[in-house]
Amino acid sequence: MQVEVAHSYLYQPGLWDIAGIYYDVNNNAFPQKGTLLVSHESDLWIIEAQVTITTEQTQTVASRYEIQPPAEGAAFTEWKSETGGPEPVYGLYVIVGDTIMSPWQSRSGAYWGQEVLTRVDENDYQARGFAFLENEKVSAWSTRLMFNG
Repeated sequence: MQVEVAHSYLYQPGLWDIAGIYYDVNNNAFPQKGTLLVSHESDLWIIEAQVTITTEQTQTVASRYEIQPPAEGAAFTEWKSETGGPEPVYGLYVIVGDTIMSPWQSRSGAYWGQEVLTRVDENDYQARGFAFLENEKVSAWSTRLMFNG
């Protein structure tokens, strides 16, 4: 029995608010907030995100993801980003029921991680993820994505 969940994140253009906790290399927790804009062109989907992490030295991280629109009925698609890390990264979005999993890595394999987004409802997702450089944790996060129109 296959259960299909209609995902709004990625599949519906619009603005999402981000709020949650960022964990640094030493597992110190800091609040983070920002926005994420999903847009669709005929042959490319784009995510543009800006997140502010409030530490002793507040930092804002901007990133852009280019997503290959999935084929009709496909449960996965590819993406790439040349911003937000020490080198460009390439990943997948894989749909498994109420969850969108996104493993990724740089071409060299040195920078890698994963994010898991779980649908709470149409306008709300929980996101958990981590990033490693070689075999050292760089960061982790626990956030909510809330649709804002």
